[in-house]
Parts: sequence; structure tokens; C-alpha cells
Amino acid sequence: MKNNTSALKSGWAAAFTVASVWFGTHVGGGFASGNQVIQYFANYGWTSVVYPLLAMGILAVIMYIMMRYAKVMGFNNYKDTYRALYPRPWMEIFFEIFYIIIVLAAMASAVAGAGEVLANFLGIAYVGAGKITMNLVIVAILIILAIFGVKLVIAASTVLSAGIIIVTAVMVITGLTANLTEITASFTSQFDLTLVEFTKAPGLAFWKGVIIYCCFQCVSIPPMIAASQEMSMKGVKRAAILGGVMNGGALALSAWMLTKWYPLLGALKAAGSAALAADPTATAATLPVVAYANALGIPNQTVLGIIGVKVILVLFSVLLFCAFVSTCVTLTYTLVERFKGFFFPSVIKSEKLRGALVGAVVIGICFLVSLLGLTGIVKYAYGYMGYYALVFVAIPAFVLAIPKTKKALAAQKAAK
Repeated sequence: MKNNTSALKSGWAAAFTVASVWFGTHVGGGFASGNQVIQYFANYGWTSVVYPLLAMGILAVIMYIMMRYAKVMGFNNYKDTYRALYPRPWMEIFFEIFYIIIVLAAMASAVAGAGEVLANFLGIAYVGAGKITMNLVIVAILIILAIFGVKLVIAASTVLSAGIIIVTAVMVITGLTANLTEITASFTSQFDLTLVEFTKAPGLAFWKGVIIYCCFQCVSIPPMIAASQEMSMKGVKRAAILGGVMNGGALALSAWMLTKWYPLLGALKAAGSAALAADPTATAATLPVVAYANALGIPNQTVLGIIGVKVILVLFSVLLFCAFVSTCVTLTYTLVERFKGFFFPSVIKSEKLRGALVGAVVIGICFLVSLLGLTGIVKYAYGYMGYYALVFVAIPAFVLAIPKTKKALAAQKAAK
């Protein structure tokens, strides 16, 4: 059913609310940890400040195209939108495959990320048996929360997101203003480190940082289609613009800071925890922001000159852990709601039992994938899904959605 256009919103305040849905989906634990930023931007050097803006600018255009198409066609969910977009209705499965795999990968990366945060917090090496043990602990927490506390987690997710954004902003600002020369000299002399050089591959930097990153972030399209239903066409455009500015700006600032620190962070990672045995948390191979915060812990280095680094690091670690766990629980709930109706309904009559079984399967898959580690998941799962989304999500937006929208608008105009 078409929306009543007279009641639709178009103001910047309403557009900001919709743009915040995209921002909340993007800026989660994986972003805050710095892992994605290092892999797709910072390790290539100073192009990392520009490419996030390009990637999110292109994604903002794709978001606008798809939100506009859904609104013109009268759809309020991604399934109906993509069923009508593709040449054949059954081809909607192509988007469904992308969405489910990305969600599972996000959950697995959250398990791995939470496991590593916990291991670093406890001073346990996140390798081998330590990795399995920590990830099993996270799985146990997920099962308990999925059964008893999903409503609490969902209610707290907004507060957690706001908290981690604020603390991450403090750490990014501190990282940009810190005396990196002094810190680098202290670490290199103390541990005989060799600074890591940037990867010199401009073509690959553009391909991964702009095209692939933009494409696998198309996972934010479904919530944006749903969130924009009360927006007018003007409001949809404003939401896309604000979303591009918010996400691109945050990503560019984070990339700027981590690019500045990349040579030292890479050296810490290469040295390994054995070389830094005096402080087992001084290196965090897949949590760059944690590693850099520990590096700030040398004498006379405090966050904003007021709050001690250790205090901020503990707060950040707690928030990051909660963000990872919250992501897992909410996404598990989403998949349970999506598939429990299809899980042998003729055999298993109890809806709660079907939901519990779907949840068990989802968490089991995520645990197995989580053993790849946060770096592996971000590199391979997200990377390959970026290629997939380029073909089945990004290109169809330009090739199919634009002409279909124009045709539908012309038909609506002619019918008046």
C-alpha cells in the first residue's frame, strides 16, 4: 500500500533519525575495534582519509536509489523490494543469501571479537586452546542472554552504541593529538621493534577501500528501507546525505588516526605477545584500537590530560565487549524470528522449541566460524561478500532500480 504523502516527513531532524539507523548498523564493535579500518584503509597509507568518504558517498547514492525505489513501489521491507527489482521474483534469493551470510559473519566476528577482548582483559593469550575457551565462554553468555535477556539487550543496545561512539571518539581524538614520536621511540628501543611499512598498492587500495567496502556495507539497506517508510522523497534524500556524511566522516577520522599509528601497531603485532611479555595486553593483534590505547600508557600519556589511559581502556574494553555481545544477541534474535516458521513446523509444533533450535544452529555456526578469528572473518567473509554484493546488489541498484523507478513514477503521473 502506498504511503499517504501528506503525512510524510521531510525535515532534517527526521532524516537524522533515519540516518542514525545506518550509522548504528555500521559503527558497531567491528568498526570500533579498528580491525576493519586497518584492513581496508589504514594499511595503504594516507589515501585512507579520502577513500572512506568515497565509499560512503557511493553507498549513500545506492541507499537513496533503493529507498526511493521501495517508496515509489509501496514496499516497506527488503524481501518485497528485491523480489520486484530482479528480473524474476525467485531471484530475491540472491539478496537473501548475501544478507544471511553477512549477518552470520557479523555474529561470528562479534564472538571472536568479544572472545579476544575478554582474553586481553584477563591476560590470556588468544590462540589455540585459549581462543576456543574464550569463544565458548562467549557462546555460553549468548545462550543465556538469548533465552532470558534478549529484551534487556535490545533495550540497552542504543545506550551501548552511544557509549562506544563517545569513548571511541575520545580515543580517536587522543590518538591524533598524542606525541607519537615519543611513544614510538620508547617502544622501538625497549622491544627492538622494526616499524612496518605501508602497503604500496594504489589500485588495490581503491578497489578494497572504496568498491569492496562499500558493497559489503550494503547490508544496511534492509533496515534503511524499513526506517524510511514515514519519509517523503525529500526526506529520503536528506537521510541518504546525512548518512553518507556521518558514516564517511566517522570512518575517515578513525582511518586517519589508525594510519598515523599503523607502522607502530604493525610492529607490535609482528613482535607478538612473547616479545612484550612484560605487558600481555600491550599487543592486540586484531584489536588495533586496544593496542594503540595500551601504547599510550607510557609515562605522561593520558587521555585529554585528565583521565588515565587505563581507565579509558577498561571502559572501552567493557563497552566493546558489550557491543559485540549485543550484536550477537540481537542478530540471533533476528534470524530466529526469520526462520523459526520454516524449521519443520509440521513436526515441531512448539514455536518456542523451533526458535530455540534455530538459535542453537545459528550460534553453533557462528562459533565454528569465529575460530577463524576477527581478522580472518573481516578479510575473507566480508571481502568475498563484497564481490558478491557488487554483482547482485550494487550494480542492480543502478541498472534496474533507476529505470524501474522512473517508469513507475511516469505511470503514477499519467494515472492522475
